[in-house]
Amino acid sequence: MKRRGHPLLCRFGAPNAFGAPLQPPNLTEGSVGLFRCNPRTAFLYSARLRIVKKATTVLGLFLAFSGAAFARIGPAMPFRVGEKLTYQIFWGPFVVGRASLEVAGVEKVDDHDCYHLIAKAKTSGLAEWLFPVDSTAESWLDCRDLFTRRYRQNRSEGKHLTNDETHYDYEHREAITKNKKGREKRFPLEQPVQDVVSSLYFVRAQKLMLDAEQTFVLNASATNYVVTIRPDQRKQLWLRPVGNVQALRIEPNPTLKIVAANNGRMWLWITDDERRLPLLVNSVLKLGNAKLVLFSVGMTRSFATTTNGPAGSATAAPATPNADAVASGR
Repeated sequence: MKRRGHPLLCRFGAPNAFGAPLQPPNLTEGSVGLFRCNPRTAFLYSARLRIVKKATTVLGLFLAFSGAAFARIGPAMPFRVGEKLTYQIFWGPFVVGRASLEVAGVEKVDDHDCYHLIAKAKTSGLAEWLFPVDSTAESWLDCRDLFTRRYRQNRSEGKHLTNDETHYDYEHREAITKNKKGREKRFPLEQPVQDVVSSLYFVRAQKLMLDAEQTFVLNASATNYVVTIRPDQRKQLWLRPVGNVQALRIEPNPTLKIVAANNGRMWLWITDDERRLPLLVNSVLKLGNAKLVLFSVGMTRSFATTTNGPAGSATAAPATPNADAVASGR
């Protein structure tokens, strides 16, 4: 099953990294289901299962998605090596899974320093019984120019397994995807791109302002997508890991197909400060409300003693946050 992805912020008509103007690509969307009907759930009718599938799809894709002067590695970055953000996934008032985002280190790819980013998602409780999901996506984000150089995904969704890796070879202007069976797929690479994980960190590195529109391109499965983001609201939110903070609301346009198909909308809330922490993703569908809520902000054990840089090292209290307490409906 194909995934959809992201490339670099670039406005139409502006020259890309190779000197050619960016042209609008074919705008199509796709989705990956995370829940399916199961005969063991006799007490739940099929419509309820479809709702859970749609909710978890939105939240799972958020982990892998979100995301124009190029930033440089250094203390000015809103994230740093060792940062780990954990999230709880809610369907209505119920917790259906846990997710995390981590800056694991700096590694060389094609002789360039890259942030090694890791996004994980796993179902729990009833959701795990209905349709178990265990997903890990990794990205190598160029430290200087903030575009992806490698992307790897390893997903287990029910009986469906996906395991492949994409190498973005900018020198030869092509991307090469190989799956676990050794099958190879090549496609042209005409400009620096983002994958679905690196895009979130790329967006965090930008200067976000209320009502200021930015456009970026997303790449996955040999397809480019142009997405517009424009913070349209500033609001104070309370979350246990960070307390009261000013946050900006962003609604990606176009939104995910699964959201639009259900007459829904999806918003991302990100702190309006130097950390630009992704706080909350809120998807309002015609049959319910799904949220991904920040649960803790911390440093991995290897970097727990690090004190420099703007990203804080505070950790959340172990109590489960109330999804309705952090943001109402939208």
